[in-house]
Amino acid sequence: MSGAAAGRAIGLGALLILSWKIFARGTAIEPPGFFLAVVDGANLIFHEAGHILFSPFGDFMQYLGGSLMQILIPAICAIYFWLHQQRSSSAVTLFWAGESLTNVAIYVADARRMELPLIGGDHDWNYLLERLGLLDQCESLGRFVYVLGVAAILSALSLLLDDIVRARNKSRKINGSSPLRGKR
Repeated sequence: MSGAAAGRAIGLGALLILSWKIFARGTAIEPPGFFLAVVDGANLIFHEAGHILFSPFGDFMQYLGGSLMQILIPAICAIYFWLHQQRSSSAVTLFWAGESLTNVAIYVADARRMELPLIGGDHDWNYLLERLGLLDQCESLGRFVYVLGVAAILSALSLLLDDIVRARNKSRKINGSSPLRGKR
């Protein structure tokens, strides 16, 4: 296996461990653990920036802008890397977008209970869902957003696995062996 394929395989292993933690967490309010806390910290930076960037568009968009920005940044990165044929980078940033969606799902599901510890200010999703008349559906909506996040995560893992297989096969072709028969 080439160094590139081995590096991707290690990355896949790390993402599988993070996936397990994300799937086990669901939409429950639980401490994320060290590695998810690092990702969630990045999400928080983009979330808060989204409130500022969307504030000129009115209160509703300012509240929505936090969650929107925290999902858009990794999604835009994933698209950029895909368009530049950097499949592994696209997979990792798609994974990040999926994790971010699961993070937002926790926030959405908490809209009525408002138990999630916040940095300050109002609960975005309580405000948003109350304005839309959907506050009573917050848990169902949270589960829906969570499923979208899980779908993105599973797609990212599949994309990375496919990229590992491609890199391995490319390495074997360069070294003169067949992926099915071994060395010639």
